Amino acid sequence: MSNSKFMQDPYLLAEDAAMPYLPDSGGMAAPSVTHGRLEAAKRRNERALMAIEGVEGVSLGHNLRGNETIVLYVRDASVRQRVPAQVEGYAVETSITGQIDILQR
Repeated sequence: MSNSKFMQDPYLLAEDAAMPYLPDSGGMAAPSVTHGRLEAAKRRNERALMAIEGVEGVSLGHNLRGNETIVLYVRDASVRQRVPAQVEGYAVETSITGQIDILQR
């Protein structure tokens, strides 16, 4: 045990505790290689997805099975028929948000 509550490591800040915190699937896990590829696919296709009439935003999320997906925020249910089911092999989910307005300062 060290004198400090936290162990300093150039790559990690870890608590010096009796039991390490190891997050399960519901916790904040480190980004996986798959997540990095998904993020890259989102970035490559974001402009085209935002060009679809009624798409208000693009994000990353998980489907009901826990698989990582690209999430499109859409104005209404009619937009769903215009969005692709997959982008670069990743499933696309939609979330109806209504119109999203940007606030000006």
